[in-house]
Amino acid sequence: MKGGTARAAIAIALFSLLILPSTAQALPDGSFWGKVAGAGPARAADRADRDDIAALLERVEAEETSGRFVVACALLERALPRYAGAERSAAWFRLGVVRSKLGRYREAAVAYAAVVADGAADSAVYSNYAEVLMAAGRLPDAEARYRDAISAASDLGVGDRRERTHELAMAYYGLAVALDRDEQPVAAREAMQRALAHDPTAAVLRLASTSGGDLFFIPDGDVFYYVGLAAEAEGRDGDAEAAFREFIAHAPRSRWARAAEAHLGKKGAGAGKRRAIAAGEAIPRVVAHGTVLATGGIVAPLIDAAWRDQLPILDECLDGVRLTPHATLRIAIEMDIDARGNLTRVIVKAPAPFDERFAHCVESATKRRLRFSVPARARPTTARTEMVVGVP
Repeated sequence: MKGGTARAAIAIALFSLLILPSTAQALPDGSFWGKVAGAGPARAADRADRDDIAALLERVEAEETSGRFVVACALLERALPRYAGAERSAAWFRLGVVRSKLGRYREAAVAYAAVVADGAADSAVYSNYAEVLMAAGRLPDAEARYRDAISAASDLGVGDRRERTHELAMAYYGLAVALDRDEQPVAAREAMQRALAHDPTAAVLRLASTSGGDLFFIPDGDVFYYVGLAAEAEGRDGDAEAAFREFIAHAPRSRWARAAEAHLGKKGAGAGKRRAIAAGEAIPRVVAHGTVLATGGIVAPLIDAAWRDQLPILDECLDGVRLTPHATLRIAIEMDIDARGNLTRVIVKAPAPFDERFAHCVESATKRRLRFSVPARARPTTARTEMVVGVP
């Protein structure tokens, strides 16, 4: 919690939960970004109910402070049947936090799912839910919940600007890490850049790195993965390497240790690129492109113009490809675009030496980052753009 005694913090949080409208700013509850006060829509409650849930959460806080997480968990599990509405959401949420600290991630996910089922989830609930899903290895589900958190935070009003920025940073940090571990590097980098746009000094990550602080990520040491990915996105290679090594030192048997090692391997890959160039090869780029098919609302010249301005979105995918100076290759990108200019389907067809990973990288980069200017009454479009890849 942020300052004050446990009793005072719980009282303020419950006041927000049970009395104030749901848009009121809430206080962190001491979890990894959790907020008791963010458990959902407020409702009027009598003083006895408020005193009861307050007393329960205060006891749970005391047990957690003493390191007796099993006892805190049992208190919440026994008390849950007697609550309904906002009080039950608060209890379920806190149970999710305690189960997370115990490493019981699947059971924590059940607790957060109960808050969602009650219709009481805000951005903090979705982010915590996503965190435990990722810890349990369920990356696609975690990514979906992080996007729910982003959507919920985006809906906060103008008066909640500080909270909105805080929650968006948290959700984008988590999404970036989940995408990176899910082998979607381009999308992960974009999400990390969005996180840093909301938290330009990375103050959130520094706070989460502080031992015994009010904010933290799970499992223990996981924050160093976030720090490493953020440093990498900002081009601070030395800091990134140190953070990923720290992550591996904290959790050598983590399911994500290989993903961290892959980031460390990029240093050697960079040296390999320089040797390859010296040996007569080079990193290619798109040297020509043209849309050979466009049916629907967006004509081929507009699609070509969009690509011309945004070709660098493919550079990261091409960084792992080697060509001799005079060699060229052709790839095709087939796209379905809805009436609002959003890509709904992308398929890349590429010959050797391009591999499946390259195709997936281009598909991800295109779908997430390519933007179109569409007429006011546009129709869905199907298009095929062919590109020539070579050494500029």
